[in-house]
Amino acid sequence: MESLTMKYFRTLFSATVIAAACAAAPSSFAAEKAVIYQAFQSIQYLPLYVAMNEGLFTKHGLEVQKVTAGGGAQGVAAVIGGHADFSLQDPMTAVLANLKGASLVNVAMVVSGVPVWMVAPPNSPIKSIADLKDQTISAALPPSTSTYLLQNLLKEKGLSNVKLNTVSIGTEISPVTAGRAAAATLYQPQVEQALANGYKIVYDFAKQYDGVYAFSTIDTLKATIQKRPQMVQSFVSAIADAEKLMQANPQVAYRVAVAEFPSLDKSVVEAAVKRLLDQKIYPATPSISKQAFQAGLDLQISIGNIKAGEVTYDSAVDNSFAEKAGK
Repeated sequence: MESLTMKYFRTLFSATVIAAACAAAPSSFAAEKAVIYQAFQSIQYLPLYVAMNEGLFTKHGLEVQKVTAGGGAQGVAAVIGGHADFSLQDPMTAVLANLKGASLVNVAMVVSGVPVWMVAPPNSPIKSIADLKDQTISAALPPSTSTYLLQNLLKEKGLSNVKLNTVSIGTEISPVTAGRAAAATLYQPQVEQALANGYKIVYDFAKQYDGVYAFSTIDTLKATIQKRPQMVQSFVSAIADAEKLMQANPQVAYRVAVAEFPSLDKSVVEAAVKRLLDQKIYPATPSISKQAFQAGLDLQISIGNIKAGEVTYDSAVDNSFAEKAGK
């Protein structure tokens, strides 16, 4: 009979061999790497940050690196050039790249409404769009969806006599404070900063579209979908989890936003996130509806960037990953 001492050493040796073999062998559970280029660091992109900060990509087996491109076109170019697996920006940027020969597909919604508001000083006589006659409005330098929306609105209302003072994005309020413009079209959190200083909202683009507008989406190459479909599914599923979590527990959204924008006043950040949630700018799911995509496409047709009939929903969107993530 084997002694207890010999049995102990035999067991110890076997355990050591097994542990060594496991350490030497490549792990089958290693996280798959993925890179996403975002146009800007933007509070509108909070679903991406929630997915990263709350470990939702890790949950789906991914290790995600986020890179700020400095613009939507740069992000799309990174995907086309093989430097990124995904990019996040206006879906029409990917559509325009496809018209020049690229092969991109939009797979997930991140900003599902129009996060743009027009504000004016507290004592301004401007109370509605009709009051903009003969006025100057501050707006972001094109290409900017906020400026395109403003131009389209003025065209629809027949206000051809309104002048635009275009400045760098994020500084649209400056011409108003300097007296060179009567109102400004702004994104968040600049809207909440202006309201905190007594400004008032005179036009609400978010209310106009009520959450049905493909403002910012995640795209990838068709080749990536073909070669790495499970990776794409995991990425979209993590975004779906983030969007669901933000709707169910806004406190998580507030906490992540405050952490991502530490230089901003906490109350401003939380007010911005609340407005974006309340006005359906943050989607409940990553699904890209035909109606939302068409709203973005119609704007591009209106300003002449795309010809009518040149682009279809089916050619630009693959909703299958988002639909599966929602089940």
